[in-house]
Amino acid sequence: MTQWKLPENLQDLLPSQAKKLEICRRQLLDLYDEAGYQFVMPSLLEYEDSLNAHGKDLDLDTFKVVDQLSGRMMGVTSDLTTQAARIDAYLADNQTTNKFCYAGPVIRTKAQQDQSRELYQIGIEYYGNSGIDADKEVVLTLIKSLKLLKIKEIVIDLNHLGIYSALKNNLTITAPNESAFAKAVMLKDKQSVQSILEHDNDKEAIDEIIQLLDLYGGADIFDSVKSFANSFSTMTKSIEILKQLIELIEESGAQVSLDLSDIRGYQYHTGLIFSAYSPQFKSVIAQGGRYDNLNGALGQQRPATGFSLDLRYLINNL
Repeated sequence: MTQWKLPENLQDLLPSQAKKLEICRRQLLDLYDEAGYQFVMPSLLEYEDSLNAHGKDLDLDTFKVVDQLSGRMMGVTSDLTTQAARIDAYLADNQTTNKFCYAGPVIRTKAQQDQSRELYQIGIEYYGNSGIDADKEVVLTLIKSLKLLKIKEIVIDLNHLGIYSALKNNLTITAPNESAFAKAVMLKDKQSVQSILEHDNDKEAIDEIIQLLDLYGGADIFDSVKSFANSFSTMTKSIEILKQLIELIEESGAQVSLDLSDIRGYQYHTGLIFSAYSPQFKSVIAQGGRYDNLNGALGQQRPATGFSLDLRYLINNL
């Protein structure tokens, strides 16, 4: 009957799936509580102004409604990560650290391939600590989360945006071309990168950014990074962070891969970024990274790192 039909890319969870999701949710939240992460429940609605502050992508992902009380435009929750940052701003004084976890449904205007537009997002955020120890804790907690869900052959794909930024700083890119350039880099589209840069940049700088598109695989790719003579000195801190994370991940029993042109979330993330994969799933199973560009309680930039996963997608495909 047509009145029972759901909109495209939405689905109910039947009893067995709903029970499985709830069991996994409780287990994950217990894991995070033991690690010192406090549970928060962000509001289902926020004003459009808040969405715009976190970039164009989030704004496009969000369903909009008009607040009948104020007449202002509001958005329905599409990402609990940014809302957790708002809670941190309420509670922090820029001197303290906060560790939050969250779990709840979010809805997005469009779906990734073979996925629902409704996610059950669960994750952690670590605020106020700019050190690599916070990144290490977050990545290890992600691996523990996936093992708890009995996901096998975990692969953590790493990058640090400091490497891309060091090369980009040697380039002249006009404002209208910023988005197209970033998209070309993520797609490893050398022809488009060349076309965008060729009129305003010298050949050496163009060659280096194009070379970056081929740097993916294991830790041996760092040998190739040394050829970036003009930028290598500004990349060394980023490379050292990646090397420490590689050692940590391998010790945990997970595998590591690197992709130095993966600049996903470049408007949002500021340093380490990572994604988790497994042969059990067709697409990415968790994502995270560092984002030190959010304003804290006193208007100062507040360091933060974390990850999230879609528990609905995972239990539907386990």
